[in-house]
Amino acid sequence: MTPFVLLAVFAHPDDEAFGTGGTLARYAAEGCEVYLVTATRGEAGEIARPGLATPANLPAVREQELRCACRNYGIHPPIFLDYVDGQLPIVHQGQAVGKLVRIIRELRPQVMITFGPEGIYGHYDHLAVHRWATAAHELAADPDCFPDCAPCQPHLVSKLYHRVLHEDSLQARSDSGQRAAVLMDGVPFPFVGYPSSQISAVLDISPFVEQKRQGILCHATQVGEASRYANAPEEIFADHWFSHETFHLAYSSVGWPVGQEDDLFARLR
Repeated sequence: MTPFVLLAVFAHPDDEAFGTGGTLARYAAEGCEVYLVTATRGEAGEIARPGLATPANLPAVREQELRCACRNYGIHPPIFLDYVDGQLPIVHQGQAVGKLVRIIRELRPQVMITFGPEGIYGHYDHLAVHRWATAAHELAADPDCFPDCAPCQPHLVSKLYHRVLHEDSLQARSDSGQRAAVLMDGVPFPFVGYPSSQISAVLDISPFVEQKRQGILCHATQVGEASRYANAPEEIFADHWFSHETFHLAYSSVGWPVGQEDDLFARLR
């Protein structure tokens, strides 16, 4: 029997870690073929631990960090689109979509995960990847074969999910004194939360929280030595929003859930 295939598409190394690391590990453990496409090598990221990298070698270091994370999740090595961090809105958009169309047709996933239209907190690279993945999802099934290539083997991805945050998780952050925003160029960009009515799937990834935590820690240049993920694992494991990952179903060719799903492959098995 051909295994199920899950394809996740994100912008930077570590984008996969916090909201989908447990999901990737879960489906790999179930025997699914799990692939991760990452548009950049995170060249514009800060270096939280200066001894680990320099601006000159940061892309190579962050690539190895992502490879480390993928090994922890038990998934295939990452696929890079080879774009530069921070420049995704200004690259040739048709070429970027074309790269994803070819990957979809080659891997033939039943399920895709990417950013929602808000990009978690409005990061312009996240927004670009959302648009690319949405367009590629549609065009990969186009029998007229965008982009022109031979042989043409169109493929319809049965379910397209957006990785999203539950609004209650943002309230929990605020209650614990954490800022529900990310600083970009010194300006806070707030996280966007979804109400329960827009959350299509909630996955309990409790058996995989340690793999998820280790995947996060692989991104050492971004996490830093003082991270709660390194220093307070018991507190992390008790956090409901760490052990549950939330998704919005944006497209389905196999029907729509009544209530919330606990399996991204629901109605495909």
